[in-house]
Amino acid sequence: MSATELLEHVRAMPARERQKFVVAVLALQERRPVSPARKARRVRWPNVEGRARRIFGGRALPNLVLMERAEATR
Repeated sequence: MSATELLEHVRAMPARERQKFVVAVLALQERRPVSPARKARRVRWPNVEGRARRIFGGRALPNLVLMERAEATR
């Protein structure tokens, strides 16, 4: 049911029923649970550079993409 159809049904109700409906909707809105403010936790990102240093040591690896581009332009 779309919002427009719902409004048409509500408008078609007698005034007393419409008032009860509005009070019930407002009561639902007030009862909506409020989530407690959670304390933000710090995100621990992996140390990619340190891991690469452990795996490859101090070696400088060639940039294969740049090498391929250089070969393609020759």
